[in-house]
Amino acid sequence: MRDKLRQLDETFLDLVIGILLCGVVSGILGMIITRGDFLYLLGTLIGVLAAIGMMIHMMVSIQRAVEMDAHQAGRYMVKCAVIRYFVMLLILIPGIKLSFVCFLGIFIGLISSKFSAFLQRFIHQHITRRILEK
Repeated sequence: MRDKLRQLDETFLDLVIGILLCGVVSGILGMIITRGDFLYLLGTLIGVLAAIGMMIHMMVSIQRAVEMDAHQAGRYMVKCAVIRYFVMLLILIPGIKLSFVCFLGIFIGLISSKFSAFLQRFIHQHITRRILEK
């Protein structure tokens, strides 16, 4: 069981590092494309912070669901997913009202968690493993 929890923590660390890396890269590229629009950078920062917050919520939800029976865990995970989507919607709406550039930055920041999931194996091999060895 300890190995599973350690593996879960390593995966969580991989995903957070990936979100931060994707956020930095998209922030730099977006600032170049938008010619230094501060609203894009603000939107990306909000999106990245929201993605990390939703990742934390997801990991806590998974750890709680493991201790439940199958039916109750399924219902609990659906409820938690709906909460995360609702929070995502609440974060995107002010971005739409503020500026399209800000909305685009928030959206890219939120999507950075998806790119992070694709890059998780690479990040684990080249970054996280070296951090945890020390």
